[in-house]
Amino acid sequence: MPRLSDPRYAPNCHILVDGHRVPARAGESVTSALLAADRPIIVRSSKYHRPRGPFCLSSSCGSCLVRVDGEPNMRACETPCREGLRIETQNAVGGATHDLLGVIDLLSPRGMDHHHLATWSQIANRVAVTASRQLTGLGHLPDAAETLAPAKRPPVVPEDFDALVVGAGPSGLGAAEALCRAGRRVLLVDQERAAGGRLRCRYALRGDPHLGWVEEVATAIRARGGELATRTAAIGLWRAGRGFLSALAPRGSSGALRQIRARRVVVASGSWAQPPLFPGNDLPGIYGARGLLAALAEDGVLPGRRAAVLGEGSEAEGAARLLASAGIEVEPVTGEVASARGGRRLAALDLADGRRIRCDVLATVTPRMPAAELARELGAPLELNPETGAFRVRPAADGAIAPGAFAAGEVCGPCSAAEAAEAGRVAGGAASHD
Repeated sequence: MPRLSDPRYAPNCHILVDGHRVPARAGESVTSALLAADRPIIVRSSKYHRPRGPFCLSSSCGSCLVRVDGEPNMRACETPCREGLRIETQNAVGGATHDLLGVIDLLSPRGMDHHHLATWSQIANRVAVTASRQLTGLGHLPDAAETLAPAKRPPVVPEDFDALVVGAGPSGLGAAEALCRAGRRVLLVDQERAAGGRLRCRYALRGDPHLGWVEEVATAIRARGGELATRTAAIGLWRAGRGFLSALAPRGSSGALRQIRARRVVVASGSWAQPPLFPGNDLPGIYGARGLLAALAEDGVLPGRRAAVLGEGSEAEGAARLLASAGIEVEPVTGEVASARGGRRLAALDLADGRRIRCDVLATVTPRMPAAELARELGAPLELNPETGAFRVRPAADGAIAPGAFAAGEVCGPCSAAEAAEAGRVAGGAASHD
């Protein structure tokens, strides 16, 4: 599909996808470039070779694994485009778009138990199992032999900060803002390519006050000797003496790990998009709404011609408005979805009441999973949210989850962006005290 007709979104480079040149914008994700080029199929499922496309568009699922410059199993949504970048789709013969092995799915409509293939003969069973193993998997070994052995890297030098804030969404920004006001040196990290979290979908609106706030917080962090590190994931968080130790890893590259020491920690890790539960929910064209709107706002990606929005509340209404403002025909889903229909991509939704919605895009604003992994490492108390069926962090009134550690935002359960920002300010204010 074409992009928004704005000079900001004009392609300025090309990437190679299975040998074909695809226009792209330098720095945008590979998934954005592929969706803008109307290539929603990025990979094939490991067993049946069903078509798969990106879902979350925000580094939390495994639906966009590709081979990047000879290195397998890289997330396309984390890989920035540049001139000549070489992308190969995996687990497919002839490329993911026209995978010849897709016939496996057609020949096994009722599923396949590969453990019982050709069990009438030991020899035949060995041949069948060997063949099935060759037809499945997640790519081949890297092209370069040196990537198979641990690289010799210089010793990691610990970096010290007054506070580490994990997650640069509304709650993380609020926490960093409060810490900066108290004169603290802050490291704010986020695995996405830009700060803002759910606010990023609003960037297409020129002069948006939310964008100004993100820039103000980033400026305040740098003015106090701190750092805003995007495309960086906190992969571990541990207590060390009177402070905390964390390991940070760059996303979408093979850069070196960073060792961070901080006296205080605020976990504002947000939540993960969850796929809806109905038959056909794995078809290309079904996306988490936040990632989809960020791709629309930042890269001008028009993912389809007719979109359905699944969900209720103000966020679902906002998603529908933003998609409609881009010229996409939008229909909200009212009622329970019985199944999704389509072959190579989504074509329609069948509702439980017998209605059918024709669409090639489904933006899901369904309950999200709190990203509580890091908080759990610190021993944070958890509780089951019966409304979402997920465990959330249960902090004290000031956000405390352990001595010197705090949590705020959607990691503690569903909340609006304004509520998340205020909770972050409360947690950041509490963390600023020695």
